[in-house]
Amino acid sequence: MSQRVVIAGAGISGLAAAASFRSFGFEVDVYEQATEPREIGAGIYLKENSFAVLDRLGLSDLLAKKGVRIEAARILDEDGRVVTSRDLSQERLVVTLRSELHNALQERALDLGARLHTSRRVVGATPAGTLLFADGSEETADLVIGADGLHSRVRDSLDLARYKIGLGDGATRVLVPRQEKEGPFSTEHWSGQLRVGIAPCSDDFTYMFIIGPERESRATRVPLDTSYWTRHFPHLEEYFAAVTPELSIHHRHHVVHCDTWVKGNVAIIGDAAHAQPPNFGQGAGVAIAAAWELAECVAYTPDIRTALSDWEISSRPRINMVQRLTTAYDILNYKWPRPLAPLRSKLFSAISNSPVLGSRWEFYWRGGAVAPRPLGNTVPAEQ
Repeated sequence: MSQRVVIAGAGISGLAAAASFRSFGFEVDVYEQATEPREIGAGIYLKENSFAVLDRLGLSDLLAKKGVRIEAARILDEDGRVVTSRDLSQERLVVTLRSELHNALQERALDLGARLHTSRRVVGATPAGTLLFADGSEETADLVIGADGLHSRVRDSLDLARYKIGLGDGATRVLVPRQEKEGPFSTEHWSGQLRVGIAPCSDDFTYMFIIGPERESRATRVPLDTSYWTRHFPHLEEYFAAVTPELSIHHRHHVVHCDTWVKGNVAIIGDAAHAQPPNFGQGAGVAIAAAWELAECVAYTPDIRTALSDWEISSRPRINMVQRLTTAYDILNYKWPRPLAPLRSKLFSAISNSPVLGSRWEFYWRGGAVAPRPLGNTVPAEQ
């Protein structure tokens, strides 16, 4: 391929796009405003839709070894009752450090021949395929990709967003030392409008996401207000006590909806196109899948603008549904009246156990992956 692709942003979605396009032989340059690309956050869930791409990039085994393959996932309510429970022993779900995924994608993109340029702040793009920089310079290519995150300058310069809104809750993400007793399970705990998720993500660390309403200052405080959270989740006291303050980061949940993800010779991916609350663990997953699908469409369609249109028509309905469902889950949890908490447990349990609704929920929870990949003769996890 003689066609050139320039990418704004060296986060997970930008590096996934770089590795994907290089896999098809495109010339690729990635521009990052930071002096050294890095991933902010703690842990990350990798599911079947991510592994479909990571398989092709030769990264699945590496990331599976770095992280922890989860054998069961469940939700427990205020009374310790099991709301939902999934046996994952026959499919791939790995929790790993965000930095491990970021580093793996960066190394793979560079090994394949992508060029990474740091300290280059992007301020916009033109539909003709020109990336604009803060220093007044420009880079023109056959295709420009905006992977520059929630506050994307590429997206906003082309007026693609219909809305970008902050939701009523947010998450504090932390790492704590992994305890010997912890098995390969992911558990989300409920207490009123508060939620805490716990999953091992390496031999040494456990990943925690701690979610509460933005209107409650103690719920969003960093460093973590351990007394506040311990009062609501007394059985998790040892986890809160183990939080290292400097390893905590809090972000409000956002949703981005765009009228279109393409304009001329420009496409946007990741949070720039479809930022969503992280309840499905699919923010990065759908971005990785979309990056590969975009590269594939452009590789096999002679006209780039036709390829971009085909890509959006093919990928967007699935990603839109993931975004809708994870947002609905988010809003229901932080708006649900505390006195009606038992009813919420019954509602989610009924959805999970419904043959029709449960299967569709599972499908989009995996990011729209058609079916899990068998993992051989494993024993179903104990709940």
